[in-house]
Amino acid sequence: MRRRVVVRLSQALVGAPSGGETAGHFLAAFLRRFYLAVSLAIMAEACARPPAPLAPTGPYVPMSAEAFAAVAARTVPSAAQLIRVRWRYDDGDREASGRGAVRLAPPDSLRLDVAVPVLGRATLVLAGDSSWAQPDRLADEVPQSRALLWALFGIIRPPDAGTRVEAGDAPERRLFRLTAPGGLVTLLECRGDTLLVATELRGERIVGRLALRRDAAGAVVKADASDFEHRARFVVEVEHRETSEPFPAEIWRRP
Repeated sequence: MRRRVVVRLSQALVGAPSGGETAGHFLAAFLRRFYLAVSLAIMAEACARPPAPLAPTGPYVPMSAEAFAAVAARTVPSAAQLIRVRWRYDDGDREASGRGAVRLAPPDSLRLDVAVPVLGRATLVLAGDSSWAQPDRLADEVPQSRALLWALFGIIRPPDAGTRVEAGDAPERRLFRLTAPGGLVTLLECRGDTLLVATELRGERIVGRLALRRDAAGAVVKADASDFEHRARFVVEVEHRETSEPFPAEIWRRP
């Protein structure tokens, strides 16, 4: 029988927390396991087989990086947002849940603050091509997690240089296939310019899937991500979202 560790979070996060080695280790484990595509509804058993990605009605056709960047730009909010979230994580051995705060500043800045009572607090900031974290070890995970963190809130980021981008169509869907230089494939399913599902494949094997649920206005209210390789699930639910005045410049700087 697997030993199960349960941590509960009840604090709302509104400020810039200080470091915490154990919290940093926990968040690093999450970030390490979830790259861009991780998933929608994993079944009740962690060993459930993931659903197949949507197939295009015709062949994928090459798409320029500039054209895809234009699609990605249309998913970015027009004004700064403060988002309060409730989240939970479960990998079979460790379970945690709690609340957090996310600050989004278009076109390319995101700040995530989380706190684990007893264990500590952590901050992760993405600002353009730069990033920093407290504890520092989180920064080592940013290259693998950058696109996922944006995708949790319905935002598509342009891929790294060298990624091959292709487009296709399916009933009521626009599909994009991104093939990284190392062979990792990410499939994006969109309705118009609205991201709905992302699926990650290594060869023919689905390793992760992310699905977004949106309200009538199109805003993300729930992101459900699953890492099928590690039988882990991460769910984020939006409790409150508000448009914000531009955030103070200091929140993007390392203390």
